[in-house]
Amino acid sequence: MKTAARMVCKGFLDRCPPQVQEGLLQLLPQEEQLQIREIPPLIALEPDNLKWDLLDQIHFSWLSPYLRTLAEGEIPLFLAALNKEQIKGLQKALGFGNHLPELTNLSSLAFRSMLLTQVVQNQELTPFAFLPEHPLNTLLNLNTETLGKVVVYLGLHDLSFEMRQIISTAILKKIFAALPKKEGEYLNALILHREPLTFQRLFLEKWDGSKEKLLKLVEERGLQRLAYALYGADSSLIWYVTRKLDMHLGTTLLKYNEKPTHTRTGEILGNQIRKILNTLNKEKSP
Repeated sequence: MKTAARMVCKGFLDRCPPQVQEGLLQLLPQEEQLQIREIPPLIALEPDNLKWDLLDQIHFSWLSPYLRTLAEGEIPLFLAALNKEQIKGLQKALGFGNHLPELTNLSSLAFRSMLLTQVVQNQELTPFAFLPEHPLNTLLNLNTETLGKVVVYLGLHDLSFEMRQIISTAILKKIFAALPKKEGEYLNALILHREPLTFQRLFLEKWDGSKEKLLKLVEERGLQRLAYALYGADSSLIWYVTRKLDMHLGTTLLKYNEKPTHTRTGEILGNQIRKILNTLNKEKSP
């Protein structure tokens, strides 16, 4: 039995009374029984989890490489099967106009299936509804923009540590001026407290004052923190998170997919992510 199938089996068994669970488990080979018993509790089978559409969660940049291999006349057919955000991003990336053909439901399903097959590439993925419990499963409920903000806010923790070493008031003012207002407010609050985790230096003394360069530095540090927070999570969760991000950001995150040296890294970063999500929710409030 493959891992994904084992997860689905576990999800089904968890919904049965204990005696029924045991009876059904006895029907499986001993090795399968042991592996299913070792699976941690899964996400509760909420109706919304079952409606989760994988293709809709994938950032358009992951679809672009395959679409570029198609004939010009074929591309609009695939674009018409996607959601509005994906269409808008791909039209800009591929240089296509706004006019797209209208597809029947059956045609749309066929094109979506072909696209998903190309992106997944035989990767064995556990369905979202059957993922093992993990504090960061909640990231899959975020849209791409919000997840990108989580990455930036995580990177601000590294920036706050390095700013505490800067004496020059001019440089500090320059950094705040380069950040959007909300990010600057979050950074200002971080500077007042000692950062418990540090990884790589940002080398701000070499920063040329460019807003784009600063954002790139902060994003990379944020991706490193997110990768460390995800270390040890189900491989499907990591796959889903990276595909919700821009392809460049997702591949950068995977570069840092290694065991962190600090024993409490997962706990500390998990708390930071929860704090960031609370902050972002407050920002949305009227």
